[in-house]
Amino acid sequence: MNAALPPMQTFRQIPVVPVKSCQGSVGFGGPIWPDFDTQVAARHCRQGSPADRRPKDPRNTRRLRHPAVWGGFLINQFGHLVAEQMTRLPQSLRDRPDDLYLFTVHPGQDSETLPGYVWDVLNWYGVRKNRVRLVSKALVADELHVAAQGEMLGKFEISAEYLDLMDAIVARNGLVPQGSDILFVTRAGMLARGRAGHLGESYLAEVLAQMGVRVLNPAQAPLRDQLALYAGAKVLVFSEGSALHGRGLLGRIDQDIHVLRRRFTYKTGQSQIMPRCRTFHLHTTVERCLEVVMPTGRPRPDLSASIYDLKVLFACFAQMGLDLAPHWNPDAYRAAQMADAKAWLAICPLSPEKLAENLDILKELGLGIDLPRPVFSPSTSPSNTAFGDRADSQP
Repeated sequence: MNAALPPMQTFRQIPVVPVKSCQGSVGFGGPIWPDFDTQVAARHCRQGSPADRRPKDPRNTRRLRHPAVWGGFLINQFGHLVAEQMTRLPQSLRDRPDDLYLFTVHPGQDSETLPGYVWDVLNWYGVRKNRVRLVSKALVADELHVAAQGEMLGKFEISAEYLDLMDAIVARNGLVPQGSDILFVTRAGMLARGRAGHLGESYLAEVLAQMGVRVLNPAQAPLRDQLALYAGAKVLVFSEGSALHGRGLLGRIDQDIHVLRRRFTYKTGQSQIMPRCRTFHLHTTVERCLEVVMPTGRPRPDLSASIYDLKVLFACFAQMGLDLAPHWNPDAYRAAQMADAKAWLAICPLSPEKLAENLDILKELGLGIDLPRPVFSPSTSPSNTAFGDRADSQP
């Protein structure tokens, strides 16, 4: 592990433009750094390499005279917001606490329409709302400071200094851990919203609760309460998803973390979370996937519905001293799976061909569902905000 962060950089007379379009979690906007093609530390990177592109030069700009810091893109997706866009802030706030903080937002968004959790996250880091400047019109910053990303998606080595800063943020917030032996962080309910998850996860959460495990649905708890629960758990179990990156808002804690994977390919959170805990385990608790493919042919694993591999699932909890088998009712589990499958199929953007394929998979697994097949066309597809054809996102 590298010991130190690179020093912040200072640039002068830097155009900063609004985000006009996005690909995945990358917004195409922000500062136009000098020597953009060879600039790395100031740009948005994944696995150490730039993932953005140079914005177009603006025609009309306003002048920003006050010293400012580049903060990032306030994406409407919690996992990517924390894992990719906020990681310059710990160093920036230590070194430049009194500057303005510049952020881009989705086109048409403003301070009133940003999701509330965005302000919660900024407040956690210590960014005062009166120091935030949302770039809705192009400007030229007389003096713009930028820290390198302290962490990013993909394989990346986090420095000890960065983790020290995260520890300091926890201390400054006066967080009081809420103790538990095992905390299960569930995604139950996400399938009914057209998002990814495991079929029947609500039943797993019910069984665990009956066995004395504390269960948290982060969609139903304020951010600070979530963090207090994460900080106090001896063993922390996440269903793979954005909530895992909530653990990234904390520093080092002597605890074991387990992730129930819903996809075969991604190692979500491994580089970011492993340095923060005692042990980190990924469990491939997926046997089959019901897939989504957009009209352009782009697969969307971030929207898929997964079927548990019960053998792996039971073995995972056995490592924690929990024997699920005596408490498991196959009929109740099957009913929960079918309810999730119906809700997911009713809302996800599936072509007739992909719908038929997914229904066949369910039939093979003994979960046959008789549904009318909706007509799907690009003109009636869900909005870009909900299901847009974007690059697959890990969280």
